[in-house]
Amino acid sequence: MLFTCFLILSSDIFGQDLRILNTKELIGISEKYGLDSTLMLTKGIPIFHIDKTTTEQLAKQIKYNKPSYIIEEFLVDYALCMNEANLSEILHEYFNRKKYEIQEYLPDNSGRLPRISQNLLFALIENPSKQTVSLLLNYYELWNEKSTYYKQDYERGVEEKNRREKEKLMSSYEDCNYNCYILQRFLKQIKSPFYNQEKLEYHQEKLAYYWRDGFGIEKNVDCAEYVRNNVYKSIKLTRNYNSIGEIDFYKEVELKELFDDYDETHCWKFLIYNDKNGYLDLGCQSGPLAGFGVFYRLELKNNKLIIHELYTWIS
Repeated sequence: MLFTCFLILSSDIFGQDLRILNTKELIGISEKYGLDSTLMLTKGIPIFHIDKTTTEQLAKQIKYNKPSYIIEEFLVDYALCMNEANLSEILHEYFNRKKYEIQEYLPDNSGRLPRISQNLLFALIENPSKQTVSLLLNYYELWNEKSTYYKQDYERGVEEKNRREKEKLMSSYEDCNYNCYILQRFLKQIKSPFYNQEKLEYHQEKLAYYWRDGFGIEKNVDCAEYVRNNVYKSIKLTRNYNSIGEIDFYKEVELKELFDDYDETHCWKFLIYNDKNGYLDLGCQSGPLAGFGVFYRLELKNNKLIIHELYTWIS
């Protein structure tokens, strides 16, 4: 959730203040606090839809940073939604560095290992470079090799009667085979001559029982969600403003009413904008609206502020 990110800029996370951030400030924040902290601040907000220049600058910083889940989430969403020509090199370089982490992964308390993201792989094949196939093969070989370390545990698990112990013994090997299976599916997707049907079938047999009939590959990202038109309210402002950042949200009566339910210490109000476009995130951690929030897209047109409701959420 966005309120956790604001620790970077303020110790008073909740309260009656509307927190406003211009996307142009993000580069300075990144220089002071680091790329990961900056991307945590904008987590879940597609800044690439409202500020292409800043997004490109942040993407260029990726090669100077250690791989992380927040960088990966930003990079993959950016690549899948915008399809920028310069991203293939950034993607390849990032995931070429990330592959060295595979050897370091250790099973968690349940025996689970990380499963490779299908969105990640779609980002790679939709932004291809000359090294894309070799990178997919390299990932496959590393996961296949890693699986050998857990094969004996898997074979013991097949005979184990205790359900919890059985799952723990088998999970690591199954997760390795899951990753191998997915990588073979993507090699097939791009019609690579290195795709191998026998290997695919072998890994499929070693999946968790509920996946052994196989499954499809699909992107789990809705790029249109953040730009769709769904007018919640069109507000006539008291005067013309040059940018969303100039608006006095508490003197504009209709806008102030929008915040009334969130003017509590356990709620947050966060606005990020670039010139005449922005996103507004409202939500509460506790109180009457505990676990509820709404996400808006804003458009400023002369003296009108058009508010599109993109989604509401309940936790």
